[in-house]
Amino acid sequence: MSQLALALGGLDAPDFAHFWPGGDAPTAARLQALARAPESTQVLLLGAAGHGKSHLLLATCEAARAAGFGASYLPLDRLDDAGLADAVDDELVAVDAIDCACRDRTRAEWLFAQINRQHDRGRALLLAARALPDTSALVLPDLGSRLLRCERLALAAHNDDTRRAILLHRAAADGIPLDQAAADYLLHHHSRDLRALLARLKELDRAALAHGRRITVPLVRKVNEGT
Repeated sequence: MSQLALALGGLDAPDFAHFWPGGDAPTAARLQALARAPESTQVLLLGAAGHGKSHLLLATCEAARAAGFGASYLPLDRLDDAGLADAVDDELVAVDAIDCACRDRTRAEWLFAQINRQHDRGRALLLAARALPDTSALVLPDLGSRLLRCERLALAAHNDDTRRAILLHRAAADGIPLDQAAADYLLHHHSRDLRALLARLKELDRAALAHGRRITVPLVRKVNEGT
């Protein structure tokens, strides 16, 4: 099963070049190493919503594929019954949003089986959750012991300086002419959610191309007024 083409709010497929590492540089480096040599490793990536977990899982899968390995990305909260019935057989399996397995027995049993499958075959498993699950509250207690054995990586919290740096980095990586003043204005007059900010950046890029100009504060105001 391959879910690598899954769209994230209409953004381009994430890769490591589009990830602003900041304080998460060691985490990004660890995942790049995992992509180059997926083996009997189980990693749990922790971070708040909108902090780049899905981006990093997709980027790791893309890098593993580029290195010649099979890789699958599976958002556990979006898998239907057919998806949960499928066996996944790749050198690297990345499972996003495992928080939902805490309260859903069907998903918990699928995740438990997948963890065991990757371990038994000496293959890599990369998981992502907002926080380390409370093992005492799991619908499948045995899942807790498996998660506690994972290598844990935690993403740093975001503030406005981080969001600004991410916006400017993403704009530079995509060749989008974004002024820093426009980035500041966007941060103070738009949602703080990073996916929403990056989706708006794409809208601004289209508007800038249509008007033949850089993304400036007046252009951001114009686009905001039109939505």
